[in-house]
Amino acid sequence: MVADGRDRPVLVGGTGRSGSTIVGHLLDHHPELTLTRPMEVRFIAGNDGFADALSVALRKPGSARARAASELAVDRLLNRWFERAPQVGLHTSMSRSDVADWAQQYLTDVDGDPVTATRALVMTIMDRIAATLGANRLVDTTPANARKADRLEPIYPQSSVVVVTRDGRDVAASFVSQSFGPDDVFDALIQWEQRMLRTHAAVAACRPGRVLTIELMDLVVTRRAETLERLCSFLSLPVDEEMVQWFDANVTPEGAHPGRWRRDFDEATCLRIDAVYAESVERLQAAGVDIPG
Repeated sequence: MVADGRDRPVLVGGTGRSGSTIVGHLLDHHPELTLTRPMEVRFIAGNDGFADALSVALRKPGSARARAASELAVDRLLNRWFERAPQVGLHTSMSRSDVADWAQQYLTDVDGDPVTATRALVMTIMDRIAATLGANRLVDTTPANARKADRLEPIYPQSSVVVVTRDGRDVAASFVSQSFGPDDVFDALIQWEQRMLRTHAAVAACRPGRVLTIELMDLVVTRRAETLERLCSFLSLPVDEEMVQWFDANVTPEGAHPGRWRRDFDEATCLRIDAVYAESVERLQAAGVDIPG
């Protein structure tokens, strides 16, 4: 199966813990969109993935560094992202031998034509996912889609990118509560600032109109209907009633945990968090980055 919308995936991303998963599940309830399985494919935008390898190849065509980046991307595809857990990974829709064959063809072709070789591998894998799901237009929620939006554009020129932003203090508090990512709230704030800055640069490098940025609190709390309408309009889709019903039933203001950083830490730590965050915001605003309210 080759899906009609295969050239126009929706790539949702953020800083991590910013709401990209919520947006992915919301879009999955639109009849014209399907969330990938796994819902974060990772192999394209993840660290040392194919978007990074292509970026190196375009900067240093034919170099040893470009070759090494391509080989590293293949290694991570086969040994990190193919099967991340028993029910999480590319293995749920394709065989390792098939992926290995496609990757070998990529390595054969990539030095001569990195864009074509990268597109061929990525689209072959994504088409197999679409076929397994009976999908037309896929939605991927790898968080790095935001900060790699520019590197993804040569692979998917017609893709749409949705960047979800959230108060950095709540992002940091959310990371600390998880088993992955920074376990120190101040390290998490540093990471948030770095990812916000990289996302700003990536969005600026994309073609006009390719990226929509929405704030999680607007979608979930303060401007629900308006933000949902903006999201669907951006994707050239009608607002679907069943999607709205799912949204109203499952995405609640309480579930977004606004202001959780104030509840998760003692008063003295909250004062430090607020001070560090204020300095971060000042630096980001000086660089032209819009800060979620």
